Amino acid sequence: MKPKLALVRADAAGHAAPACCPNCQVQAHGRFCSACGESIVVHAPTAYEFVHEFVGHFVALEGKLWNTLRLLVLKPGALTVDFLRGRRVPFVDPLRLYLTMSLILFALIKMVGVDLPQVFFEDKAYGVRYVHDLFNPDNPKKPRTVTLTLAVEEKAQGAPDSLFDALSLPDLIASLENVNAKWAHNVNRFMHMPPDERNAILNHGFLANLPYMLIGALPLFALYLKLMYLGSGRRYGDHLVFALHVSTFVFLLAGVMIVLPGNVAWLAAVSFSGAFRLISAWDCLQLVLVLWGAAYLVVALRRVYGGERWANNARALVLSTVHFSVIVTLVVAAELIPIFRHGG
Repeated sequence: MKPKLALVRADAAGHAAPACCPNCQVQAHGRFCSACGESIVVHAPTAYEFVHEFVGHFVALEGKLWNTLRLLVLKPGALTVDFLRGRRVPFVDPLRLYLTMSLILFALIKMVGVDLPQVFFEDKAYGVRYVHDLFNPDNPKKPRTVTLTLAVEEKAQGAPDSLFDALSLPDLIASLENVNAKWAHNVNRFMHMPPDERNAILNHGFLANLPYMLIGALPLFALYLKLMYLGSGRRYGDHLVFALHVSTFVFLLAGVMIVLPGNVAWLAAVSFSGAFRLISAWDCLQLVLVLWGAAYLVVALRRVYGGERWANNARALVLSTVHFSVIVTLVVAAELIPIFRHGG
């Protein structure tokens, strides 16, 4: 005969607690059933508990978040090692940690904004244009706006020097019409918009599309690791945990870079153009943070996978180069998608 549920005690908040588990009827000891894990405390959830439970499924809110972040930042790879060894209770689950940092990062992007180059198409040229605010010593409250253009221009006459010189915008649109006439129409429409409207469309596309693209790139990161360590005997899931932890650190680092002055993308664009006088000390600080991220990957790989130092460094170089190329491609695609889709 099953024992009856008798309310014999209450928890600290005064909620009734039965003598037996409400789920499996095993005699209760403590707050949770030792057999099935069911909560022993029986009460209707408050509004706060309901919201906390709902948000907690997607975002890490508990105090162990800070212990997780401390280990993640100060000991590259140690969090992955502990998780794969089975030490998981003190830390936030890798997926929840990743989602939490991604939500914080894109919230910062919306609040603070990101200074990125914009793709442009004109009658005789196409490429990227970077509008950047520089510190103005004469009027610190009013930054000096500088525009940097990296473009491929159509030659008026003569043979082209390269394949890129031979590609004119009308030719590109004509080729696009063979693929999708609506896309070609939308590109033409985009070209004739005022610059402010074009920038608004591109920025919206960046914010709307990039989060999904980064999540889609995460399994690729784990796949690169799987291919690099084929003989290690590790499963794909092990590599995915490492990818989640490293990506979380990158999101955390990117959030710091967004809050601080300077812009590493501007530094790269200026260095490519040769206008080094436009580089500020804050831009160089951003570069230091990027180098920290690169060193983090090297140390994390060494701690998790081991191996010879030279082989570890070579893998880190290949991994960062390939994944960085994928991310740059995704950023460009995030800005191109609204151009093709705008207008229906």
